[in-house]
Amino acid sequence: MLQTDLFFSYGLSAGLALAARKKLKSEPNPLVNKYFLATLLWLALGFIPQIQYLQGRFPAWESMFVASSASDYPPWFMSLYSMSIIIMGTLGFYFTFILIKKGKVSAAVAQLMGSVAIALLLATVGWDGAGYQRVLYPGTGADWAKGVAFPVQVFFTSPVFISLLWLEALLLIPYSVLFISWAREP
Repeated sequence: MLQTDLFFSYGLSAGLALAARKKLKSEPNPLVNKYFLATLLWLALGFIPQIQYLQGRFPAWESMFVASSASDYPPWFMSLYSMSIIIMGTLGFYFTFILIKKGKVSAAVAQLMGSVAIALLLATVGWDGAGYQRVLYPGTGADWAKGVAFPVQVFFTSPVFISLLWLEALLLIPYSVLFISWAREP
């Protein structure tokens, strides 16, 4: 969801920097190293396409029902949003790198966890207390606007949920490979 993805971008990129912390200690530049490059590629080739797919296929759900259809997005919006994902990911990696270089690993972990906590808070509470209802809503933007109610279990057989399953697998498998391989480096 658009409202949470910026915070997830920050946090997941910070997580990759933490995984590479042993090697990053000896890197002179936070933005010129193979770990940062791999993080950017993961964002650009995995995270952003997933967001764009969901925004195109389920525009109301992806916006937490702020938009009811794809035509509600200005044409320039997704371009700027994609750049924002890269910027937030870069900031997450950069600040984690700085904290690692200063020996403040606990602070690095705390800011990672804080960004993920904000994303989860937005997803569960939202700005109006209905975040979880929006996340688990299987209907369209028009259904949401009309107040059509669905039992919560319908979400788990909906096209949104099925799409999320395979999209998250495509996103998290490469992330996990990077994370685990970097964490195991001597």
